[in-house]
Amino acid sequence: MKFFITVFFIFYRCFAGESILLKMDNKMSQALQGSNQHLLLDIAMETINLAGLPFEGMMSLQLSNSVARNEKEAFFTTIAMIGITVGVLKYSVDRERPERTYHPRLWNTRITPSFPSGHTAVSSGFATILSSIYPEYFSHAVFYTLLSGYSQIYTGNHFISDILVGWLIGFTIGKIAYNSTAL
Repeated sequence: MKFFITVFFIFYRCFAGESILLKMDNKMSQALQGSNQHLLLDIAMETINLAGLPFEGMMSLQLSNSVARNEKEAFFTTIAMIGITVGVLKYSVDRERPERTYHPRLWNTRITPSFPSGHTAVSSGFATILSSIYPEYFSHAVFYTLLSGYSQIYTGNHFISDILVGWLIGFTIGKIAYNSTAL
């Protein structure tokens, strides 16, 4: 837990105000945003972006029927703790979302602050628990998490640093929840 708090504050200090890292983060995030020139890729990224949370919720419910009670607790504890952690951080840091050059074709709202990415945190937590229960799905879980994070950048919802911290939060909380319920 100390590691998580230390890393968060390092990220926060590095990306606060008008730092060089924040400017780099902004430029790199803009470069990775979609261009509205690839219809199939655009729709795929928007679908991943929007469908991630419902997909993870349905998969968690489905998996909860086939896993042990402690593993079921790990799924739902992870999601609850990520929601609380991300909510507190989002409104404490209150970072504006990136300037969007990409124009979504599907409904896409940006009503909450940017830092950290809640979608990415939940995807990372979900993938951490899934790969802890089913190690043979580790590579699929990692790919899904990377794709989920990139879709947030592609659609202009998040900076790269939002995604990195989201991954860190999800992984950390997922590991803590799984290890504490496995006892």
